[in-house]
Amino acid sequence: MYSKKKIIQNLILVVGIIIILVILIVSLGDIKSIWKTITTQANFLWMLATLGLVLAYCFFNQLSIVFLTRRKYKDIKRTTLFYVAGSEFFFNAITPFSSGGQPFQAYALKQKGVKFSDSTSILLLNFLAFQIVMNLISVAAVVWYYGRLKVDVPNLSWLVFIGFSVNLLVMIVLVLLGTTKFMGNGILKLIDLFAKIKFLNKFLGNKKEGFKVYVSEMQSAFKEMGSSKRVWFFAAISKAVALLIFYCIPFFSFLSIGINLGINNFIYVAAMTSFALTIAVWIPTPGSSGGAEFAFTTLFVGLSVLNGAPLNPEASKEVAKNLAMSGMLIWRLFTYYLLMLYGLLMYVLFTRTNKDSQTLEPTTEEEKQKLSEDNLESNKVEEEVITSSEEN
Repeated sequence: MYSKKKIIQNLILVVGIIIILVILIVSLGDIKSIWKTITTQANFLWMLATLGLVLAYCFFNQLSIVFLTRRKYKDIKRTTLFYVAGSEFFFNAITPFSSGGQPFQAYALKQKGVKFSDSTSILLLNFLAFQIVMNLISVAAVVWYYGRLKVDVPNLSWLVFIGFSVNLLVMIVLVLLGTTKFMGNGILKLIDLFAKIKFLNKFLGNKKEGFKVYVSEMQSAFKEMGSSKRVWFFAAISKAVALLIFYCIPFFSFLSIGINLGINNFIYVAAMTSFALTIAVWIPTPGSSGGAEFAFTTLFVGLSVLNGAPLNPEASKEVAKNLAMSGMLIWRLFTYYLLMLYGLLMYVLFTRTNKDSQTLEPTTEEEKQKLSEDNLESNKVEEEVITSSEEN
């Protein structure tokens, strides 16, 4: 499991990033105007509505792991699986590229008796459900609104298109890795080719075996998907509902500080959120900090409703920027910092239930043999988690 020292180090990194972001916001916008907008126009009821959406997002996002795990392990309590799934928000928030959630979840599932091979398959299926649903929503958003985006934010539309293309390419590669042999073999040949370059060999030389294992696990996950279509479909539906709710949160974040973007812009605002996250997902900071704020603010500054009456009658770019930054701060408060605290709560609840659970001593030779095999497998999981933590 992640050590307390490592968690504290990552939290210090997050705090450092927050301080830098505050300094940037002060330098780029009128902090007095932003603060006045947030404090004087705050609407308690819309704040509650936004909080309700965040909790609904958490619920549906966590459901997928519950569905996928209880297909085989019906003896594990749903609440325990909710804790395991929810801890992802915390570990993703404090690790680069949001990469910390899965290693902890693999460890946590093993603690509850899930075989390492099964936990790997569960987490890969969960990840595939997210990737496929996210890309389908992105495709719809790009097809429907890319023309309007080029008019509103001409200087950033190309970055949205690149981010969208990279995400789509990653999904296609994952599908091909899981369903064919040629993609895996092709990447292995590329690794061999680049490893011949001396300075690259240092990074690629020891990655080949790990990649082979990953390909094998991905193909096993696709076989699992084929044999449990109904369960995976429900997992994908839960991810779809979660993401659609998540994309709606900014509209209500603006409402919570008295900025009504207009019901006619509701779907467009959701699409803009999808575009912002498409750009930010490749930012190598904990929770995409910095990148998410930049992308959101830059995209939303171009909204026509922020550049005209009644919010900004003089169509001042400075006023539009301050309004966009105000909405961004509330949005990040709910979708990053609040989610991080929620994930920490899930982690604490899991550790408490895991500590309270009793382990029965094996009484037969068969049970002792099984326990010995499980311990070996658990050690393997420990090594995976420690390696991942050190890399992050």
